Amino acid sequence: MQLCKSAKCAVGIFVLSIAFCLLTVNGSYASQRDRKKVQAQAHYMMGLFYENQEKFDEAITEYKEALSLEKDIASIHVRLASLFIRKSDTAKAILELEEAKKCDPDALEPGLMLALLYATDNSPEKAALEYEETLKKASHQEPKNIYILRSLAALYYQQKKIENAIETYRLILGVDEKDYESVFLLGSLLEETGKRNEAIEKFKQALAINPEYPDALNSLGYIYAEEGIHLPEAENAVKKALGYEPDNGAYIDSLGWVYFKMDLLDRALEHLEKASSLLSDPVIFDHLGDAYLKKGSHDKARANWEKSLSLDAQQEKVKEKLNKLKK
Repeated sequence: MQLCKSAKCAVGIFVLSIAFCLLTVNGSYASQRDRKKVQAQAHYMMGLFYENQEKFDEAITEYKEALSLEKDIASIHVRLASLFIRKSDTAKAILELEEAKKCDPDALEPGLMLALLYATDNSPEKAALEYEETLKKASHQEPKNIYILRSLAALYYQQKKIENAIETYRLILGVDEKDYESVFLLGSLLEETGKRNEAIEKFKQALAINPEYPDALNSLGYIYAEEGIHLPEAENAVKKALGYEPDNGAYIDSLGWVYFKMDLLDRALEHLEKASSLLSDPVIFDHLGDAYLKKGSHDKARANWEKSLSLDAQQEKVKEKLNKLKK
């Protein structure tokens, strides 16, 4: 709702009258220290008044006056930063937010705002560091808030800090051992670090909590196929996952890989080809190359491995397969 001119003036006079009243204590003038404090409050209130009127330059002047009297008020630095953001002055906004963090190291808002600014300013590494620092503070303030911990774990994974992510998921499960998604994600990280036996136990644990969790069903089946063990159980697990998500290319690839390990090459190729039509993934094309080589189709094996490398050139094992095939 917009205030009419007369109403805005009335509000302004009211704010000034409060400011004047604040300058007196028990009918007498306050000490110099107290006067500085209440003068800072008065300028802050006037800043709010001008900000509400969208008179941003006047608001900035008032907030700066307040800070000249009381420099360690984090909330005023945050308000200044918000105004500089509105004026598209990112550099000044960042400086104010840094000051706000110094004034109140436990505050979360300055770090979150900095993370957003860095993200929009094409500085993803700085954004990630600010977000990580803020999430750490939040997790210390609310150590049993699994939503904060999940965000922190996901950020660690994005930053490739796998051990930190693993430790954070363990913290989550210390708070809620029935959080099957975190159990599964912990298993996935353990598998990624080569701890397959532990990963298998986590996938089983997730399924014990939620037997209809397709990601855990697929991952358990795939890891069995990779190890060449419990293949009938692997087939059943992946088929059950596909019952929930029949067009999931990753699940279809898993089933194709199970059939490959069972030496059912025609079934394997049927599923792997279908998976490759749904997902452009280097692992799928690597699997196709293996299946076609086993089938005796060297040209198709080569073509799929080359496709795999075009999607991820860092695959040393695929390079070795191609070199061996060429020889």
